[in-house]
Amino acid sequence: MRKRLQFFCFFTVLVLLNLFDTYAQDRNISGVILDETNQPMPGVNIIIKGTSSGTTSNFDGKFALSLPASAEVIQITYIGYFDKEITIGNKSAFEIKMDVDAEQLEEVVVVGYGQMDKKDVTGAMSSIKSEDFNQGVVASPDQLIQGKIAGVQMTPSSGEPGAGVNIRVRGGTSLTASNEPLYVIDGFPIDNTASDPGTAGVYSASASKNPLASINPNDIASFDVLKDASATAIYGARGANGVIIITTKKGKEGIAKVDYDAYVGVSTIAKKVGVLSASEYRAATAAEGANPLDLDANTDWQDAMTREAITQNHNLGVSGGNKNTQYRFSVNYLNQEGIMVNSGMERIGGRMNITQKLADKVTLGANMMGSFTKNNNLPYGVGGALDGGVINNMLRMSPLLPTDFSSSNQLEKNPYTMATSVRDFTNTQRVLGNVFIEAQLIEGLTGKINLGGDITSAKRTAYLPGSIEWVGKGNGSADVRNNFLHNVLLEGTLNYTKSFGDFKLNALAGYTFQEFGREYNGANATGFDIDETAEHNLNAANGAVLVDSYKESSKLISWLGRANMSFKDKYVVTATVRADGSSRFGANNKWGVFPSVSAAWRIAEEDFLKNSDVVSDLKLRAGWGVTGSQEIGNYRSLPTLSGDKGYSAVGIGSGVTYNNYANPDLQWEETRQLNFGVDYEFFNGILYGSVDFYQKNTSNLLLELQAPQPAPVDVYLQNVGELNNQGVEFALNTVNISKDKFTWTTGIVAAYNENEVKNIGDYDEILTGAVGGRGQVGQFSQVIKPGLPYGTFYGPVYQGLDESGNAIVSEESEVLGQAVPSWTLGFNNTFNYGNWDLNVFFNGAFGHQVFNNTALEFSSTNDLYGEGSTYNVMKNAVDEGIRQTGYNSKFIEDASFFRLSNMTLGYTFNMNKVKHIRNIRVYASGQNLFVITDYSGYDPEVNAPAGGNQVPPIGIDYNNYPAARTFMGGVSIGF
Repeated sequence: MRKRLQFFCFFTVLVLLNLFDTYAQDRNISGVILDETNQPMPGVNIIIKGTSSGTTSNFDGKFALSLPASAEVIQITYIGYFDKEITIGNKSAFEIKMDVDAEQLEEVVVVGYGQMDKKDVTGAMSSIKSEDFNQGVVASPDQLIQGKIAGVQMTPSSGEPGAGVNIRVRGGTSLTASNEPLYVIDGFPIDNTASDPGTAGVYSASASKNPLASINPNDIASFDVLKDASATAIYGARGANGVIIITTKKGKEGIAKVDYDAYVGVSTIAKKVGVLSASEYRAATAAEGANPLDLDANTDWQDAMTREAITQNHNLGVSGGNKNTQYRFSVNYLNQEGIMVNSGMERIGGRMNITQKLADKVTLGANMMGSFTKNNNLPYGVGGALDGGVINNMLRMSPLLPTDFSSSNQLEKNPYTMATSVRDFTNTQRVLGNVFIEAQLIEGLTGKINLGGDITSAKRTAYLPGSIEWVGKGNGSADVRNNFLHNVLLEGTLNYTKSFGDFKLNALAGYTFQEFGREYNGANATGFDIDETAEHNLNAANGAVLVDSYKESSKLISWLGRANMSFKDKYVVTATVRADGSSRFGANNKWGVFPSVSAAWRIAEEDFLKNSDVVSDLKLRAGWGVTGSQEIGNYRSLPTLSGDKGYSAVGIGSGVTYNNYANPDLQWEETRQLNFGVDYEFFNGILYGSVDFYQKNTSNLLLELQAPQPAPVDVYLQNVGELNNQGVEFALNTVNISKDKFTWTTGIVAAYNENEVKNIGDYDEILTGAVGGRGQVGQFSQVIKPGLPYGTFYGPVYQGLDESGNAIVSEESEVLGQAVPSWTLGFNNTFNYGNWDLNVFFNGAFGHQVFNNTALEFSSTNDLYGEGSTYNVMKNAVDEGIRQTGYNSKFIEDASFFRLSNMTLGYTFNMNKVKHIRNIRVYASGQNLFVITDYSGYDPEVNAPAGGNQVPPIGIDYNNYPAARTFMGGVSIGF
């Protein structure tokens, strides 16, 4: 398949070159394009007037163009400069100087429901363009900005391809509701709910998949991250956790451009866990006089279960247009093998972005995306009928056993057999897009209607074969589950811009309607005599067939307004208000109002700084606002019923019972945030950045309380808690060296966040983070308690071993650490020398801990010394003489780390004398090259799922999919 695809891409390039060469030309011209300082300008469009034929200037500003004898005028266009028309006449050589269009050169950033000059922004936000994205193997858009934005922490749930990512903007704002930010793609707020329908639990669960993995990262032009309430309040009930606005690439006026990008990478396991080798195993058991099962093998199960995984990625984009029509089309293919055998992800997708001018003042646009994603799910989690997944069986299997070892013992499972025999696939189709029409109604007043839809269909089929020894012939189990999600948007906005002398006004008013729906159905069947087609023929089951289904929906109706006012480009004030009505909340609280106000003082425009040689720009900002969160699930305010055969009062048929207690007073979790910031630039851009201080307080936290009895259910959802975050963010960029052939720039982002639980209602404490492993039932690793941070580790303190090798711990539980980093850091360096470029990017997090539940499970050595043992353990457990231990402080490890996340070296060829090729760049890249950390597990960036009492835990590592190290090479070609 790979060879055919690579041949197809190569053949496509040849065909395109041949097509471009078929145009007969009659004469040649050449020239150079210069800017206002007489410096060469690369990438300028030169078009033969009246046609779509033309070229672009090269790195040295030079161009060469063949044209028919009838051509009379060439048009020169470049963003930020006035268009030019040059009469050709009899000349064949031209020197063309461009004139700056000051208004176009103003840096524009995307804000909620529109764009704004960066100088007029009063809230806390960060923008990052495509040239500054993370490089390497990138499967989903969020990976493009990991570690690049101050105050945005991204923690992968695992190293599996397509695995979910936990993203926190300025810390978490909720205990039980979602802490994920709102994503807005090309003006469409999406529902980023995980679409994978899961399994019945008999296959050992995999981590949740990342919904953004269905979107091609190569289509992304920029990210704008709104962080404080004055920036996010325009999204009201969904702005408490921050807003990430994604803008995709669009076509530009000029000749058609074809861009092809491809890379191939090889990934291996970055680090192995220190279990006993075969020689260490034999020595340890011999010292104890033990007699393990020894089949004369010398198996490193981590080597046997991992591989050199190949990733290939191909992108083909075509863009261009004229004054009336701009377009971009793209297709993408990604095939990413996982480093664990029989795991991976494959995606094929396409995108179309078109804008069409219908009249001088009317524009029609469409942004459409479609993708198909196939995940090969590895059963690596813990639990279910497998009694453990691939990872923990890989670690606990004796190295004295060969890879073809088989046993009918339920507790003794060959991980290679498990990984290669279980069939578990998720197929996801997603169509996401919006169409809009925008018209200038009167001078300064523009109206826009936007209609969008996001439709996802996911089907998961899984089968546990009866041919596996520990399952037994005829006992196979099949699972088929379907999820269908839809999200429909209709919005209308009015935008008014007017200048009154020194006073400038930009006002926005709008209405939005959004509906979210989900339909689910699933079936599980057991008892198959034939394994080959079981999950596709559930009727063949001899045992029980269990089915379940549900359907749900919610609606959000909103009115919104914003006014941005500036005076003399020095003093700027922004006021925002949004009223949201949500079907999710109680009858008494369907509507919420979310206001914000912020101001900025552009000190650099004052007379005493305007002509400064040191201070190029300086702006003070302050803002306050209120945002909300409605991510609590549907129907929690209503009395709901559930039907099941188990509810039958007479044991025949089915019955119905209440499953939720009505709470008509249920309302939004509400976050109030105060922000102070400064944007600065010194020495004409040699040094620039920002500093922000913030404090945000979330009240009306949602917790489940005991329902007054008698009642049909035991608990009900109530607004009772309070949580506080405060911190500081830094961004610093420097131009260290800027010579004719050599430049060196540095970018640093850092953030400090402090979190504290203020109130949890009637509870003194809430235990969460269930401890996994045999003998650990009823143990919890974290506590939610007023005065402590969210994610506090809690338990007995390890005090050593007794004479028998059993752990001695304190009688009372104590605070053992916290899962949320105090500091996060990103450190980026870019070097350019001639045609060479080098980028080196580090990231890190500090001041936090991880509960190494994996180490706990394999640190008790009693099983190792049992007669006929087949169990392995951690080497340090043998070295320390640990016989038996439970959860304690020994397994709360420092998770601080500093990582060389990516290093990329590239070379751009000079294409001055090559027809029809704008550029060719080749590059080599390494990811996750090294990590400086004291953590003993696979990787300190981890957040495995674990059980808890209503509050989801964080910072737990339990038999997680390992992180990969990747080396890759790629090529980018522009025609």
